[in-house]
Amino acid sequence: MSAGVLSKQQVQKLIEPRLQGKRVIHSTVGRDIEVDGSSFDLPIGRKYWEMRGSCRTGKDLNVRDIISKYAKQEKASTLEEEMVLKKGNVYLFEVGCQLDLSSTGIEGKATGRSSIGRLDVLVRLLTDKGTRFDRIPRNYDQALYLEVTPITFHLLVRPGTRLSQVRLSRGSEQLVTLTKEALLLEDPEEFPVVDRDGNPLDKDWDADVDLHDCWYPFGLDLDPDPQAGCAGFVAKNNVDHPVDPDAKNSLDPTEFWEPVYANDNAIRLELNRLYILRSKERLRIPGHMALECQAYTETMGEWRIEYAGFAHPWFGRTRQYGTPIIFEVRGHNIPTILTDGIPLGNVCFRRMSQPITTPPEPGVYEKQELKLSSCFGPWPAQGV
Repeated sequence: MSAGVLSKQQVQKLIEPRLQGKRVIHSTVGRDIEVDGSSFDLPIGRKYWEMRGSCRTGKDLNVRDIISKYAKQEKASTLEEEMVLKKGNVYLFEVGCQLDLSSTGIEGKATGRSSIGRLDVLVRLLTDKGTRFDRIPRNYDQALYLEVTPITFHLLVRPGTRLSQVRLSRGSEQLVTLTKEALLLEDPEEFPVVDRDGNPLDKDWDADVDLHDCWYPFGLDLDPDPQAGCAGFVAKNNVDHPVDPDAKNSLDPTEFWEPVYANDNAIRLELNRLYILRSKERLRIPGHMALECQAYTETMGEWRIEYAGFAHPWFGRTRQYGTPIIFEVRGHNIPTILTDGIPLGNVCFRRMSQPITTPPEPGVYEKQELKLSSCFGPWPAQGV
C-alpha cells in the first residue's frame, strides 16, 4: 500500500474479514459502514452521556477518565430509538463501529459530515490519550467517541445516525501533502482549482508566494446565487423545531434560514450566528488527489470557518466549470464586514494512496452552488 489517503476500494478491503476473521473496521449498530471516495462515515452508537461541558483527553487521560469526572451521570444512557439533542448541550456518544488499526501503519483524521456542519452541529472525535480532537493515532485499536454539540438547532438522532467521517492514510502528513510547487507540476487539465469559466488557477499567485506552502486561499463570492437570488444564508434564531439530518430534501428551508444579500459588495456578520456562503474559486479535483479545508487561522480575521471539511477525488470534475466549496462561517468577538473576494478559508490537497476511477454517480454536493444541508428542500427561486 503506497503512502497517501486511502481510496474507497482500500477502505472497503479493511471492512472485509481478515484471514483470522477479524475486521479492521466493523459496525456495531447493525448498519453497513458507508464509504465515499476518500472517507467512511462514523455512526453514533447506543451509549451516550450528557456532559457538563466540552472536554478533551490528553496524553495521560482516556475518554472514560473524563466521563467519570465531567459527565452529568457516570452510568451511560441508552439510545433505543430516536431522541432530540438539545442545542447548547454537550453529548458524548460511543461510535457505532470498532476500529483496529494495530500493525497497519494507518492513521486517521475526522471531520463532521458536510450535511451536519451545515446544520451548525459541532462534532469532534475523541480517542484515548489523544492530544487533539479529530485525530486517530497510527496503529490505534481502542474505542472511538464523538462529542456532539448542536449550536443553533435541536438535532434529531437515532442509533446509526451518521454525524462524522474519517479519512485514513499511510505516511506522514508532510509526505502525503501537495505543496504549491508540486501542484504547479500538474498538467493544467489536472489542476484542481479553476475560475468560474473553467480556467485553471495555476498561475494566479503573487511573486512572493512560498511555493513550499501547502495552503491555498479560497475567496468569498458575494454575487447573487442564480437560483436563490441571494449571496448566502444565515441561521434563524430561536427555532424550536428539531432538524432530522436523515430527512432528504424534505424540510422547508425558510423555517430555519434567512437569505443574506450583499450591500455594496459586502456583508456584515452578526455575532454568534452561522452563515452559509460559497467560494469564488471552484474545484475540479482529479482522481489522484483529495482536498482538506482548514478550520481556523488567526490571520484571517475575527471569524471562524466552523467545520474543517473533506472533498473527494473527482469532486467537481463532472462539470465544465467545477464546483465551489461551501463556507460555514461564524463571527466572533466583534461584528465583522466581509467583502467580495476576501480570502475566507484555506484548503490543501493530499495525495491518494491509489488513484480513483470515475465514480458511477455524482455525489450529493457535486452540482452545488449555494446549497444548504441535503435534508432541506430547494430555496424558493429569487428568495420569494
